[in-house]
Amino acid sequence: MLFKDIIGRQDLKDHLMHTIQKKRISHAQLFLGNEGSGNLPLALAYARYVLCENKSETDSCGSCRNCTRMDKLEHPDVHFSFPVQAKGSEIYLSDHMISQWRAINLENPYFGLNDWYEAGEGSNKQGNIAVKEADSISHKLALKSFEGDYKILIMWLPEMMKAPASNKLLKIIEEPPPKTLFLLVSESADNIISTILSRTQIVKVLPPKESEVSEYLIQKYQLDKTEADNLAHLSERNVAEAIHLMRNLGSSKFNIDNFILWMRLCYKRDVPATIDWVDQITGRGHTREEHKSFLKFCLQMFRNSIVGHYTNGDTVVLTGEQEKFLKKFAPFINHNNIVLLSQSIDEAHYHIERNANPKILFMDLSLKIFLQLKKA
Repeated sequence: MLFKDIIGRQDLKDHLMHTIQKKRISHAQLFLGNEGSGNLPLALAYARYVLCENKSETDSCGSCRNCTRMDKLEHPDVHFSFPVQAKGSEIYLSDHMISQWRAINLENPYFGLNDWYEAGEGSNKQGNIAVKEADSISHKLALKSFEGDYKILIMWLPEMMKAPASNKLLKIIEEPPPKTLFLLVSESADNIISTILSRTQIVKVLPPKESEVSEYLIQKYQLDKTEADNLAHLSERNVAEAIHLMRNLGSSKFNIDNFILWMRLCYKRDVPATIDWVDQITGRGHTREEHKSFLKFCLQMFRNSIVGHYTNGDTVVLTGEQEKFLKKFAPFINHNNIVLLSQSIDEAHYHIERNANPKILFMDLSLKIFLQLKKA
């Protein structure tokens, strides 16, 4: 990944290259940005630029020995750590999944956690970075570098480290071996232990502009401009989500069909039919990640409804099916209930991430929506 290949944020790219040129490299940096913001591609481009043998003022050369190794993410001095799902009772480390990690990065460096779980073909359990992973990291970084230059650790989603692992990693961050560089790539600094957070230099990565996301989709996937603009808006500038929407038309139809049915049942307060719906959406074959994706879609639809009240729909870009339903549904979402509806969806998403029972959760959420839709 070269800096020139990253969507937008030229000012930030120039700043990062300038710090390397002036040899002002902080040994621990936190690339902080929402999913699909480009914080991981930026960290990869930064590592390449540090190692590049013939770097210019504007980018890595792309052709030296270190650059060609980074093209395949196979540089011996660059190590990767990321959340891995358990399979049975066995604890898996990043090294066990490195082939899948390289493949998904090379295919789409803007991937999200759901994409990674699908690529990893793990269980339905939440992934994490285990204590044994921290031991493995410490061992790797204690060795001499192969090329006699920097040893670099790129850790994706350090917020998913267990506390004992965080404490072990803290020791090596506090007293790193010479020429050791930690690049942590996070979507939620609030969930990183404060002792690690305080020892990192934070690099804030804002999402690209809608126009930049649209242009990326046009160039990489040969979409027409209308379709690309629509995906850029629906994804709220999340590149990973835009690509997911593009590739999963079946998933999009699943979301809109179930949202329409669910809202109709909630408005009617049809408890027996709602129980049947909950059984269906949480039944065999539906994963926790699908539930999270569906809840995010519902939250987006609620927000589109309330925005439409005040803009006559001018700032809301929807598919034809969504627009048709929201014209009828939007009057039932207003200032009386939008806050509580949004909070209810956010809380449900939070608990799904923490392995709540999906049947109980969706039924409880349905009862809350029963009450809020009557505040129209």
